[in-house]
Amino acid sequence: MVEMYDIKDKVCIVTGSGRGIGKAIAIKLAQAGGKIVVNVRTHEDEGMQTLEEVNKASSGILSMADVSTEEGRKKLFRDAIEKLGKPDILINNAGVGILEPFENIDEKHMQLMFNTNLYSPVWLSREFVSKYDNGVIINMASLAGISPFPGLSVYGMTKAALISMTKYLSLEAAGHHIRVNAVAPGVVKTRMGDSLLKIMNLDEKNFSKKFTLTGKLIDPDEVADTVLYLIRNESMTGQVITIDSGGEQMATDYFR
Repeated sequence: MVEMYDIKDKVCIVTGSGRGIGKAIAIKLAQAGGKIVVNVRTHEDEGMQTLEEVNKASSGILSMADVSTEEGRKKLFRDAIEKLGKPDILINNAGVGILEPFENIDEKHMQLMFNTNLYSPVWLSREFVSKYDNGVIINMASLAGISPFPGLSVYGMTKAALISMTKYLSLEAAGHHIRVNAVAPGVVKTRMGDSLLKIMNLDEKNFSKKFTLTGKLIDPDEVADTVLYLIRNESMTGQVITIDSGGEQMATDYFR
């Protein structure tokens, strides 16, 4: 029987875990026995709701920290170490998506997306790899980083770079016995996913029928299951798993 990476009692940092995919991941890891650092930037009520669910299955803390800033990243690690112990698993999930045509790109929006979607995972991962051994990093990428979607050029750039970082870091972190993988979801049933459907002027049923092979949108729990698989399977590193309901060409076909 193949032994899998045991999550029980491992300290798991999940950035941006107040709602959506991050919340689902935090709860899933708690159900597997992990000790969870729930992280939100401003919405403490959402963070507390996630923490309440986490504590039903295991234990955790809430770290109010803006991981797009150096100060916030230091606070996140400090909270984890002081209250739970050495981090074992880092989930770089926090992200910002702003839809803007390329010719109308706003510099502040661009900087916000790069700071949150790319620089945050880079510096958090650097801290993790430079100080700890025997762990796992999972980066939350996006289908937009693989297949272009009109209006998501900057968001897609950050996610494409994150995918590249995943592959490079898996090579360099191997000496520390740290595995690095990424998940690239398509449209997920979250606040961001709902916003995208509104922009496309489609409801969930019609979108799923037109642009997926499975006839359904992705549920955050399905993404969390994929993250759990990547953590547990000790032969997986440097990989990017796409979970998109079979709809990689959906955006291109829609706007063609």
